[in-house]
Amino acid sequence: MTRVCKVSRTARSAAVMMMALIMLFQVNEVYGKSKKNKIDDKHFAAPNASEDVQRTVKWIGKNYNNQLLPFGVIDKQNAVIHLFSNTGEAVASGPVLLGIAKSDRINPKTLKKRLSSIGPSERVTPAGRFQVVLGPDHRGKQVLWIDSQFAIALHPVVNVPGQNRRSRLNSETSSDNRITWGCINVQPTLYKNVISTLFKRQGFVYILPEEVPVEDFIRQVSLVSPVKNK
Repeated sequence: MTRVCKVSRTARSAAVMMMALIMLFQVNEVYGKSKKNKIDDKHFAAPNASEDVQRTVKWIGKNYNNQLLPFGVIDKQNAVIHLFSNTGEAVASGPVLLGIAKSDRINPKTLKKRLSSIGPSERVTPAGRFQVVLGPDHRGKQVLWIDSQFAIALHPVVNVPGQNRRSRLNSETSSDNRITWGCINVQPTLYKNVISTLFKRQGFVYILPEEVPVEDFIRQVSLVSPVKNK
C-alpha cells in the first residue's frame, strides 16, 4: 500500500472483518432500536452549512439512512465536516484537508503505484456513503477508516515537510485545503474530543461530490444503501 494513510495487510484485514461483523450486527439490532428511539423532527438540520449539506442531512433523517448511528457529512467544496449524533443532533463542525484532485472517484491503478509516482490528478478524496470504523494505521495509531480498500482514513492533521498542513487547516479560506493524497485531516482537538468518541462503536460518513449535483448523489446512495421511512 503506497498512500500516506498506509495500512498493513493485518490491519486492513482486521478492519474489513470488523466492518462485516458490524453489518451483521445491524441487521438484528439497529432497526429494532428505531422502535425505541424517537427522533426529534427538529434534529437532522444544519442551518449554518451549505445548501447541499442541509439537503443531504434532511434526506438522511427522513429516510433513517444513518440507521440510528452517528454520522458526519463532508462538504468537499467548502472543506468542512459536520458531525451529528445518532438522532441527528448537530454535535460539531470543523475544517478539513482533502485530496488535491477535485474528483470523486479513485483510480484503482493508484494502489499499485509508489507514493512518489501518484500525481496530483490522482490524489482523490472519494465521494460516497461510507460505513466507518476506528482502527490502527500502519504505525499503530488510531484513525477513522473511511475506505480501507483504498486506504482512505480520517485522522488528526499530520506534518508533511513542505506542505504547511497545519497553517492550511487554520487559514480562514478553504482555497488552500486541497493538499493530501486522499485522506481527510482534521484538527487534533476535534478528532480527540469529538470524532474518536462519537464513532467509538460505528457510524457513517457521507462525502459529498464535486462532479455531480447533490441530488444525483442522494439518488445514487438511495439505490445502494438501505433506507427506512419513519
